[in-house]
Amino acid sequence: MGGYGDVKLLNDDGTRLDGRTVDEMRPVEIKAGILPAAQGSAWVKHGLNVAVVAVYGPMEAHPRKIQRQDRAVLDVRYNMAPFSTSDRIRPGFNRR
Repeated sequence: MGGYGDVKLLNDDGTRLDGRTVDEMRPVEIKAGILPAAQGSAWVKHGLNVAVVAVYGPMEAHPRKIQRQDRAVLDVRYNMAPFSTSDRIRPGFNRR
């Protein structure tokens, strides 16, 4: 089982390490229509996390065999800073 061990989550005065109180959310900012070439777009900031989202379409699905009239194909791409997560350990046998 995992855990945080001795990680300190609150200061001695009861505030979080970033200065917020226990019932205070991180600041949220949202801007819509930021990419003129997209049919819909948004910039969302929650604390230090930022997401940029764009919608383009409709367009034909490729390969064409995955195209259906009653469904849509959603192509998602994301980037994360290499230091933001720990190394991934692949499940199963390691042949090294």
